[in-house]
Amino acid sequence: MNGTVFPQNGIHIRDRLTLHPESGTCDVIFEAVPVLQGATAAVSYRVLKSFPPAPGLREANESRQLSLRGPEVSYGIGQTEMEFSRADGHIKLDWRLRPGKGLDLWLEVTNVGNQPVQIDELRVLDLPAGDGALELGTPARYWSVYQNGWQSWSPTFARHTDNGTYVDPQNDDYRLKHQPHTPTRGINSEWVTVIAPRPPLAQGISLLIGFITLADQLAEVRLELDEQLQFTHLQAICYADGIALQPGERLFSERLTLTAGEDPLALLESYAARLGETMHARPADNPPTGWCTWYYFYGENTADDVLDNLQLIESQRLPLDYVLIDDGYQAAIGDWLHVDADKFPADMAALARQIKAAGRRPGIWTAPFGVEAEAPLVTAHPDWLLRDEAGEPVVAWTHMGRGPVYALDLTHPQVQDWLADTFRTMRQEWGYELFKIDFLFAAALPGRRHDPQITRAQALRQGVSIIRQAIGNDAFLLGCGAPLGPCLGLVDGMRIGPDVAPNWKPFWQDLSMPAMENALRNVMTRAFIHNHWWVNDPDCLLIRTRDDESDLKLNEMRTATTLIGLSGGAAFLSDNLVTLRPGRLKYLRQILPPLGQAARTLDLFEHEMPRLLMLPISRPWGEGVVVACINWEDHTVSTTLDLDALGLPKGYYHVYNYWRRRYLGQVEGSLTIGRHQPHETVLLLFKPVSDRPELLTSTFHVAQGAVEVADASWQGTWEKGRTLILRLEKPGEQYGRLLFAVPTDYRVTGCRVNGRRRQAQQVAAGVIELGFTLQDAAQVELDFTTQHATRNA
Repeated sequence: MNGTVFPQNGIHIRDRLTLHPESGTCDVIFEAVPVLQGATAAVSYRVLKSFPPAPGLREANESRQLSLRGPEVSYGIGQTEMEFSRADGHIKLDWRLRPGKGLDLWLEVTNVGNQPVQIDELRVLDLPAGDGALELGTPARYWSVYQNGWQSWSPTFARHTDNGTYVDPQNDDYRLKHQPHTPTRGINSEWVTVIAPRPPLAQGISLLIGFITLADQLAEVRLELDEQLQFTHLQAICYADGIALQPGERLFSERLTLTAGEDPLALLESYAARLGETMHARPADNPPTGWCTWYYFYGENTADDVLDNLQLIESQRLPLDYVLIDDGYQAAIGDWLHVDADKFPADMAALARQIKAAGRRPGIWTAPFGVEAEAPLVTAHPDWLLRDEAGEPVVAWTHMGRGPVYALDLTHPQVQDWLADTFRTMRQEWGYELFKIDFLFAAALPGRRHDPQITRAQALRQGVSIIRQAIGNDAFLLGCGAPLGPCLGLVDGMRIGPDVAPNWKPFWQDLSMPAMENALRNVMTRAFIHNHWWVNDPDCLLIRTRDDESDLKLNEMRTATTLIGLSGGAAFLSDNLVTLRPGRLKYLRQILPPLGQAARTLDLFEHEMPRLLMLPISRPWGEGVVVACINWEDHTVSTTLDLDALGLPKGYYHVYNYWRRRYLGQVEGSLTIGRHQPHETVLLLFKPVSDRPELLTSTFHVAQGAVEVADASWQGTWEKGRTLILRLEKPGEQYGRLLFAVPTDYRVTGCRVNGRRRQAQQVAAGVIELGFTLQDAAQVELDFTTQHATRNA
């Protein structure tokens, strides 16, 4: 790439970069706007007097920093990338920049001295306000900043800089599980953020800063503002965790990309697609469905409970693939091959065979990177534990009913062998086909490892990789409690939020606690990663009534059903079918099978708790959009939907209220929901009004036809009469309705379901409804004629 030298204005590279070699900085330009001004890079490190360092030596060695900012920096301009370089006698720092649709950046650190050095932080982007600026065309007090949490359960949403709902409980348990780096007063987002003007208060350009490789180092983006909400610092940091470089050795950071545009959600979607490609993601063709023991029995279930539910799955013809045996079968956390004989008197292999004999696939839960303090493994292999600087075992979490659980050292060869043997046994000898691996963050906690040259990210990825190899590529691997980045390319599915619960709000103010509201927040805010990184797991559906171990009201249960169904991801039920009212099963059936396509969170950057999901539907039988509008308030509100804001072209639309089973008529411009009840989701279909008869909607699935209507065709002519033929395919047995729009000039002369005549009902002027029970498949035929043809006849 060629650059033109402007002595006072720097070196301009295309329309993307201006290099300032005299200061070791650059300006990053998007759409002729210098969004980042005075950006640079830096590294923090320590010079070692001995190697390997003794415990505590990391703190004893003085921390040093080498920044590119300042005079005497060298630079180079190549055909595809540029670089800044500086050395200080101990290390040499190279900052590489590659313009394209955006700008890719990374660091290379080389030990050029004669002593080993420990690398702590690689600041791939460093922009302090005193030496630079971040310009988005709107004041920082009106910014909305996407904060991605560290692991599955970590709160994730677009935070408002002026005020908001984010809460830091500031206790040891929260810091351990959700804050892998030193907390700051700013907004810390793991791996990616988007800084956007907050609609409708402000307009301008949005900036995405995200790492596009995630395998070797934990990484975060930090934005800091002062008390007056003025910008003070922006950093993108990779954590090398004290990796030592011998003289002549070098270390690369993860790669960072910067992109900008007017649509912040589109930036996240494009980033998710690119990251999935670079990390070789493996989303499944069909999201898994199943039944899970956890959220009713909470580990107290027996083998008989599993078999009783298995029998009801069969008798109720529920199209569920897996039976997932969650926590509680094992003798101890970390002692996975020894079973609690009181609850599971037969072995787990026998139970797997029974599940398979019933036509389902067995799944099993583990927390493979932890071992409870009282487990035999601790006494037999104390050297397998991750240790802190004082030599004490690192407590990863406290398990319900079992006490403290220690983190295992995944860099220890014997731990690796044990892990592989455990999962090979479960897969090959026991016969399990889905593996839910939980509490994975334990592998990435700080501590002294057997191999000090392995980072936290590498230790976690190494452990998950061992499991993947042991179970093979044909088994489904579902991550949970997992730092997201290092698991990419290894897991098939990933929990994306806190645990659901049979209560709406958490028991105290903690956005990571089990609660339906907390879980659903992340379902919406991480929807864009579905099918790019893995199959999203929104967690289990709970449909039981309030007299059966639940506090969820009907509107709350319907909201959970809607958002889980529109996530397009995994769909697992976790109620006890033995006590469940059979009428409640209709809610489960209405999200099966999963669509596979995630709805878009339209107001992600407008509301910290988004209120609008939209699922575009385009099928041979027609086009429309499904819109979920949520009232998170504890009181009834009036909600108005602006069709322009939904991105709908101008014109008239049929509107159908799914949960109320009510046709709302034709609207133009806007729709007002006069009594939007607390915690209620109003699920609407908007379909353009046509001058010809057509399928309007279906109640067999929350996606309203997108799943179950397999084909639509017409036969005949309007002069003699035409027949609309629909083929429906949906496993199981379910009652539902099809609605059809019949304009004034047309009338229905006959209806048939699987060849048998049926009577359609008129529900409104120009709209008819046909109800029937669908058993796996059906052919629906409607005969139409025009008024003109009727008069001629």
